[in-house]
Amino acid sequence: MFDCDPATVIDQQIAAWRARDAEAFAAFYAADAVIMDFPATVTSTGREEIQARYARSFARSPADLRLSIRTRIVSGEYVIDEEVLTVGQGQIEAVVVYRVQDCLITRADLLPSQVRPLSTEAGQ
Repeated sequence: MFDCDPATVIDQQIAAWRARDAEAFAAFYAADAVIMDFPATVTSTGREEIQARYARSFARSPADLRLSIRTRIVSGEYVIDEEVLTVGQGQIEAVVVYRVQDCLITRADLLPSQVRPLSTEAGQ
């Protein structure tokens, strides 16, 4: 179904996120996947709930919302991304720990994020 390299699975999932395609995005998650706000708050359980949640999110998100990966660590079936969401004059910095098993994301833990204004200094 998908390339089983964990980093490639996450890259493909991010591409679906950037396309704002909730169905394609959710297809990278196992049927019983869990998305958590670290340390222990379940925000979505199962592919269908993930698809519905992200469809609502994509419908509400501004057109200029962008996602980039600042840092990535891959260790076996785990991918840890430092993600930066940029919209308007601000950024949201977040760390997500993904677990990829059998070519699908089985768990995503979202660590607390920080909102920062974009730098207005020259060269930034």
